[in-house]
Amino acid sequence: MNNNNEILGDERVTLSTERWNAVVEDCYERFCSPHARREAAKAACPKLSNTLVQLHDFSSVVEAKRSMKSGDVGRLMNVWKKWCLMTQGLTGLTNYLSYLPRMVLQLTQILPPDLRKYLCHNLLISPSGRSNHFVAKDEWLECQNYWIKFLFNRTGNGTSIDRLRDLFSINIGLGPLGSQYTAETGSAHQERQHIPLWFWQDEEDHPYHGPRA
Repeated sequence: MNNNNEILGDERVTLSTERWNAVVEDCYERFCSPHARREAAKAACPKLSNTLVQLHDFSSVVEAKRSMKSGDVGRLMNVWKKWCLMTQGLTGLTNYLSYLPRMVLQLTQILPPDLRKYLCHNLLISPSGRSNHFVAKDEWLECQNYWIKFLFNRTGNGTSIDRLRDLFSINIGLGPLGSQYTAETGSAHQERQHIPLWFWQDEEDHPYHGPRA
């Protein structure tokens, strides 16, 4: 905003909603619209054109994340169709080069309509049952496999029922209790990043803590 060399101070600058919307629209028209890419392609220097193409390709990643989080399979399928073409020109994606187009063709053309609909609507699940908290089913299964392999099937303390009871059982009800308290008090729900359980494990030569002295 032409104030790179100015001291902002402690007072926060406020912008109206109309001003924010105007900035977003102007940014889209200048850098993200098809017209902007066509005009940049006509320039003698290809730097701007290449940057806008990369920005457009990266926006598909954001769209895929948002569509998965909202549980919208149709939007996700549109992104996958674009990626089917993009993966053909990228090196190092041997599996995606063949698996992704084959999956898209099976879910859109090859399989029977009823089976296609069933599989598409079972790609994403919401483990907590909340809206806008959908994840890929294979990701959720990987999380469950991690718990099975590194918590319940480990020798020593990992299989001690007393340790599991004292460490985990008392915390199981804290999540629903906190959500219920937030809903009853009318407070705003805030998402937090939790530290993984293995961070606190007292293991020798742990990959995070490092070897003991």
